[in-house]
Amino acid sequence: MEADLSAQRSIVAAPLERSVDLAAGLTKQVRMIQFMLLTIIAAASTLAARAISPLQEAMRAALLLTDNHMALLQGPALALPVVIAAIPLGFLIDRKIRIRLLFVFGLLDLMGCLLTAAASGFELLFLARCLVGLSTAAITITSFSLLADLYPPAMRGRAKAVVVIGQHGGTALAFALGGWLLVSFDTPQSWRWTLLWLTVPAFILVLILMLVMREPPRTGAAVREPSSRQTFRELRQYRSIVLPLMIGIVLVELSMFAVLAWAAPTLARSFDQGPDRAGVIIGTAMMVSGILGPVLGGTLADFCHSSGGPRRTITVLGGLALLGVPGVLFPIAPSVTVAAALLVMFVTIVNATMAMGITMFTIVIPNELRGLCLAILSAAISLFGVALGPVAVSLVSGALGGPAMVGQALAWVCITANVLCALSFVVGRRSFPRPARVISGVVS
Repeated sequence: MEADLSAQRSIVAAPLERSVDLAAGLTKQVRMIQFMLLTIIAAASTLAARAISPLQEAMRAALLLTDNHMALLQGPALALPVVIAAIPLGFLIDRKIRIRLLFVFGLLDLMGCLLTAAASGFELLFLARCLVGLSTAAITITSFSLLADLYPPAMRGRAKAVVVIGQHGGTALAFALGGWLLVSFDTPQSWRWTLLWLTVPAFILVLILMLVMREPPRTGAAVREPSSRQTFRELRQYRSIVLPLMIGIVLVELSMFAVLAWAAPTLARSFDQGPDRAGVIIGTAMMVSGILGPVLGGTLADFCHSSGGPRRTITVLGGLALLGVPGVLFPIAPSVTVAAALLVMFVTIVNATMAMGITMFTIVIPNELRGLCLAILSAAISLFGVALGPVAVSLVSGALGGPAMVGQALAWVCITANVLCALSFVVGRRSFPRPARVISGVVS
């Protein structure tokens, strides 16, 4: 038993012990510029992925689509390409120049948005959203891989929090500006013009900014340039660490994507809110929680890592998942004001949980596996979170009585996901032995 714990502690500590002083590779000013650009790029990619969420009622009416069609466009369409391409994508990010990959992914994202706006039927819409889903996930994975090489473990939680705030800023902008533009154009095809104005200027700016980025040196590697066989053998050694963490993150993301897909229809059907008013409510909730959640999660991640290592971090993660349960009752709140407050509470806790979970991935996984693990995590989120979350609400709503029951269906799906998430983190805690001591962010 002692030998097993010793081996486990060695695995968890390996990437930490190989972290180096990054100041030798990049000056503070260059690192800050890189960091700011990554935040902007992440925000633009998230804006593209969430751009049709506030437009779905107008799209559904203009193209004669159903709720199930809209669920497929916001779920499986974004998820399937990531599931299929996860392993090749992870190998690319771990082995190639990531700055060049970011530029390519940005171009693909822009193409997907243009195709979405030009689509005249469900089939082309589905293909366009597949392109957006693949490129958005690739940008996120690449950004987190770069971020882990810009900052040491004890600072990654707060650094990642800022990038995640940028992502939620993109989501908030999609809902707030999307709803306003939709009402302003006021034509049968207003959703097309809204989508173009939301995404095209942002991506033109992002592609220009990418030209000034530079590749940082890779740090925290346990094995230098491993073969494919060595990579999968090493990945197997980390399975007891990766699986519980991955399952918990996937479940909390399932509830988040269910809310992102169905919050606007819920406010419209349960509280009689128009697209402009619903957009303001959701956009404000996403902006407030998108700041508070990552700051809370990032600060907690750095504190827990410094004071108790990964074991303490995953314990706090389980507690956060349970704290989010009351907030998922927002669809059945007695008034729109209470619903808005509960929505802010729920998304804040989900964002904090995500910030801590992803930060743990960048700390306990060595560099040569980081991109691959994040890609597999992204595929799992896409398969069971992005794809299943919106569709689960649609199916449960149908079982409960139809479109008018979407609010109750959303609440049940999110409660179930959060409880199971907490259980996964509690079970996974056993895979992270209590460290003998923690000094300067290094488990020993």
